[in-house]
Amino acid sequence: MRVKAEQLNSQLQHSLPVISVVFGDEALLVEETADQIRQQARAHGISERQVWHADARFDWSKLRFADDSLSLFASQKLIEIRLPSGAPGKEGGEFLRQFAEQPVTDTFLLLITGKLTPQQQKSKWFSALENAGISIPVWPVGIEMLPRWIQQRMRQKGLQSTPSVANLLAERTEGNLFAAAQEIDKLVLLSPDGHVDEQLLIDSVADSARFEAFSLMDAVYTGQSAKIPRMLRMLQAEGNDVLAVFSAVSWSLHRMIDMAVQLENGTQAAQVFASQKPPVWDKARPLIQSGLRRHSAAEWRAFLPQMAAIDRAAKGGGDDNAWRMLTTLCLQVAGVPMQLQQT
Repeated sequence: MRVKAEQLNSQLQHSLPVISVVFGDEALLVEETADQIRQQARAHGISERQVWHADARFDWSKLRFADDSLSLFASQKLIEIRLPSGAPGKEGGEFLRQFAEQPVTDTFLLLITGKLTPQQQKSKWFSALENAGISIPVWPVGIEMLPRWIQQRMRQKGLQSTPSVANLLAERTEGNLFAAAQEIDKLVLLSPDGHVDEQLLIDSVADSARFEAFSLMDAVYTGQSAKIPRMLRMLQAEGNDVLAVFSAVSWSLHRMIDMAVQLENGTQAAQVFASQKPPVWDKARPLIQSGLRRHSAAEWRAFLPQMAAIDRAAKGGGDDNAWRMLTTLCLQVAGVPMQLQQT
């Protein structure tokens, strides 16, 4: 069954589905939607959770083994599968289809993936999961709707503001939901009475601009290699979650990769910038062009495996240091030769 994101809470209050599929290309909203399901699972007494990251090399037989072992225990479990590409492959698709047709006792499945094409939504594995449970498409917030989204989120956090404040925050964060959400959380701390005016917002954004992840990407795209490690050390020292910082970096790099590919295919720069969601603001275009000129489209795409490895490390997969890996990635994007990063 297809469920709208805004209807999910009501649906979960009625019952916790055995299968939930959350998909979309707005990382913040996808994660918050998935978190509603996790919270409801905990409310149902499901305290055990397994998280699997199903990339192109993922061994789906590991999940089959996990399913076999579940029957030996009485406790309920939430199996969370993250499928970034939205393409499980033949083996993964067959596993998901079989799980939908014959769910494992006391096991709930949460599948989280990026945007799915209409063709992927018609696949056997997706149709089977949707028929056996629920699917929740998460749509991006268009640039014209962002101020309204900001005001709604402020109200949810107990803040009062005007449309002009929401418009200003949308402009300062260049349409990025993740950055806007971070600023709103900070405004909760800066405004004891819950009132936010334009001056408070300006002071708040200016106070954090030096250290926040999106300012980091400005340094990356302009090749300020000496500044990058220092900014990342400050972000870490301030107690920021590496996954939160990486999410912002990943969002920015995926945009650059998409733009680099379009430009290589002959699309005009103005059209490329306008095609992004949200579009690249005029004042940001010189910086973005500077970054794009540093690598070919193939070189930009070559960063994807590195990003996937950082994502795994940030989520506790393996023994690698996610902060160190993120520093290496940012230096590479900034144009620092590999051998210089090893010193």
